[in-house]
Amino acid sequence: MSEQSSKPVITLSNRADDRIASILDDEGYDPSTAGLRVAVERGGCAGLSYRFGLAASPAEDDVVDNRHGVRVFVDPAAVAYVEGTDIDVTQSAHGKGFKVENPNAEEQCGCGLSFR
Repeated sequence: MSEQSSKPVITLSNRADDRIASILDDEGYDPSTAGLRVAVERGGCAGLSYRFGLAASPAEDDVVDNRHGVRVFVDPAAVAYVEGTDIDVTQSAHGKGFKVENPNAEEQCGCGLSFR
């Protein structure tokens, strides 16, 4: 596990931080060790897909950022794909969800969860 020392790999908006903290609490995770785990995998409409999940603690090689409130664990293989990404909460006629703004994405599918 390595602590991020410069700019955060992923930034959570206040709304996203609050929402993720609430989900962690609802699921019974310890907020002092748990967090949001972010990875990237092949697949999806545009070639790569984000994989988000809750984790009780970071994996040994995760990049850990905890500047905002909720700890964010980033798979080291995903750092180059997600560095500088902002995550916010959005609400539309289709419901509430997370909006991902990734400056590294050349193209995104309509749902925003797949990119190239």
